[in-house]
Amino acid sequence: MQYWLLAVAGLRAEPVADAMHVNVDGLNAVLVLTMGPMLRSLHGLLVLVIDDHSDTVDVLLEYLTAQGATALGAGSAKAGLAIAEARVLDAVVVDLRMPRQDGWWFLSQLRASPTASAHAPVYAMTGERHDYLDPASGFAGYFFKPVNLDALVAALADLPHRPK
Repeated sequence: MQYWLLAVAGLRAEPVADAMHVNVDGLNAVLVLTMGPMLRSLHGLLVLVIDDHSDTVDVLLEYLTAQGATALGAGSAKAGLAIAEARVLDAVVVDLRMPRQDGWWFLSQLRASPTASAHAPVYAMTGERHDYLDPASGFAGYFFKPVNLDALVAALADLPHRPK
């Protein structure tokens, strides 16, 4: 297994030999994640990540970019909707529970919009095990936090890729 060191404070990703004995000077927040070899590239996908926790957005953006996607981030559902209306997205990953407008609000607003992104698959993230995760809800899939990054990449890799 290959390990990657994601330094949230420094926003860098680099392979490391041993995740158990990592010593990084000068960083306050370091998260070590395991990552197997890249199964399929996300090259050609434009993915929007929406979460009110900036560290979650930063980690997902870093990981998706390392897998070949073009990734954009937003700190609220309203900001995410503005990006979705301005770009042609291939997929969205959104937190269900955010202050004010949440992931459910985002999904309903996106589906009602006349934009090219209106029918992009939207994946929900949630930290609440009791969230009602009905397949008929309109979400393309669900990920519990902490998100299994390899499972997210596998789901996104199955989407049609646009030539860039």
